[in-house]
Amino acid sequence: MDSSTMRRRGWGRPAAATATAAALVLGGVLAAAPATAAGTTIDDAVFRWGISAEANAAAYAPGTYNLLSAGIVSATSSSDLITATNWKQSEGDVSVLKLQSDGSYADATFAGLRTNAAGTVISTSNGLNSGHVVEIANGTGTVDPAAGTAEIQWTGTFTSAFYSGMTRAWITDPHLSVAANGTGTVTATLGGYRTSMDDTSLFESITPAENVVIATLTGVDVTATGFTVTPDYLGKTVNTGSGTPQVTTGPNFGAFPQSFVDFQVQTGQSSYWYSSGGAADARKPATPLAVSYTAAAVPATPTVTVSKTTGLTKGETVTVTGSGFVASAPATNGTRPPLAGTFGGAYVVFGKFPQNWKPSAGVASSARTVISQKWAVPAASVATIGGAGSGAIELAPDGTFSTEITLSPTDAQALAAGNFGIYTYPGSGAAYAPFETYTPLTFADESTVVVEVPTWVDNPSGSFGWAFAGTSPADLGTATQEGDNFVASGSLTNIVVTDTRAGGTSPYTWSISGQAGTFSSTGGASFSGGLLGWTPKIVAGGASVSAGAEVASTRLGGAGLGSSRVLASSTAAATATVGADLDLVIPGTTAAGDYTSKLTITALQ
Repeated sequence: MDSSTMRRRGWGRPAAATATAAALVLGGVLAAAPATAAGTTIDDAVFRWGISAEANAAAYAPGTYNLLSAGIVSATSSSDLITATNWKQSEGDVSVLKLQSDGSYADATFAGLRTNAAGTVISTSNGLNSGHVVEIANGTGTVDPAAGTAEIQWTGTFTSAFYSGMTRAWITDPHLSVAANGTGTVTATLGGYRTSMDDTSLFESITPAENVVIATLTGVDVTATGFTVTPDYLGKTVNTGSGTPQVTTGPNFGAFPQSFVDFQVQTGQSSYWYSSGGAADARKPATPLAVSYTAAAVPATPTVTVSKTTGLTKGETVTVTGSGFVASAPATNGTRPPLAGTFGGAYVVFGKFPQNWKPSAGVASSARTVISQKWAVPAASVATIGGAGSGAIELAPDGTFSTEITLSPTDAQALAAGNFGIYTYPGSGAAYAPFETYTPLTFADESTVVVEVPTWVDNPSGSFGWAFAGTSPADLGTATQEGDNFVASGSLTNIVVTDTRAGGTSPYTWSISGQAGTFSSTGGASFSGGLLGWTPKIVAGGASVSAGAEVASTRLGGAGLGSSRVLASSTAAATATVGADLDLVIPGTTAAGDYTSKLTITALQ
């Protein structure tokens, strides 16, 4: 992994932008982490979202504020405000939490709805918000970190009230869907009361609206434990109909999804969910949404490997290794001493068994001719079953074992019916089909000359490396004004990949990725590396080499280079020259200064 320094000089009006390299150490490999099993079922997902700062801010009507409550807080008129009596900190799986001064969250209190994390009373003049979030526990569904997908459903309702409840709506049973490209949606059923500033007597129930999109997501990175993402808002436009027009200029221009805004038109809240030109616009963008869960790995299939299976001679010793023999209570618990009621491990047997031999099928032990037996059990149970002298071998916590077994069948056993083999099955009387494995063994006649010829494998040769073709990683030229933005474009200096690897037993592949760090100025201003985008290109390379997907600036609704994005990859060993066209789009309000960012290039092979 190597870093280049990208510089932005003199961001003013107009502003110049160049990119230069600093102390670049070329080459290097980053190893990929192992993927979590696909399609893992979860039942403990936690949804946490504060919606927006404005949903937790002071309101303009004297003595009122915007707030979140668990459950539905019902009312009969707009004057029926939410009080300590009917506000709810929790209901079912839904809780309201408050940000603490140390960054943690704790159960909210009604009094805390009026203060920020430091205890300062929020007001429209100081622009502070109370820092509350809604948390919904016990979401169920499936996640696939390897594919980057997720489908999770939560059960529960929370109320978002403005002006202490003069207008309110509630969100019920949110559902998350994330696609493999990192995009996603959160949908829910919405309810509330119809109100109008033009008719303060209007206060009536709204027919619930199902499958309303309350958030759209981009750049979601589904991991084995969850993710945090800020829902789309900035730069998004909506049709406001006859309502307050949307203001589509300025750094806080944006909107929540159209279907969500359409529903809020009925509640009288619509302009609180898009930029309308008021002082509150800075508080309207969506706040980060966090989803966490425990994606337990799908149990591995128990497998057994025997060092030699054919041409065996009497008295020969083989090595038997196993994996995936993980406890799955209560099915793997013993039903008889000495391990009754606890994990019984697995018998590892050399024997001659009939065609139908499995305990899970009800076959009696008398049908199985055991010639030599080991017993794989957790370390804590080795002494319980008599130790190594009684055939105990350790079964590691990850379900693996290794042992040696001497194959010494008698002449009578050789003539008896059945099949020689290495067999495994649950110990101490358990019946669990996944632990039942059979590896056939064949013995050579005494007059047979045996020789094993392995598959010919060419020894691996060659090497892999990469380097910039020049000394400067990029030149963004001069930034110019374009609408409400500054834009600059240029080209990434070509990267030359040299791959001469050959031989071995599997294809050689590689991938080159890039990520831009935060752009910072000496004056202390900064902007996200996600505002930089690129269009990868293959300058030279064979059919196995392909360019990565185009990545647009987050200012344009794209994913940006704030996270690692693929520049190019190859499905075989191949030398290539790759590059990219760069496009930087930043707000026109960006402070002037000399900005610097590190471009990190990562090679995977």
